[in-house]
Amino acid sequence: MRENKENWRDHLISLHLEIVGLSEIYNNSPAYISLLSKIEGLLNTETEFMLYRKIVFELISLLKGTVQ
Repeated sequence: MRENKENWRDHLISLHLEIVGLSEIYNNSPAYISLLSKIEGLLNTETEFMLYRKIVFELISLLKGTVQ
């Protein structure tokens, strides 16, 4: 989305809200804290595209690990 100049920020905000809502389920586990902190970082800093992309893939990996 970001590479196509689409509105990626709204999607990231939505994901952030959803993950914040999972705090009771994940009970502040290390994976949960990592997910939340990475999303907060992307929302609150200007990140070079390749680093942004790397963090998005890290988020996907973290989510795959917590869902299984």
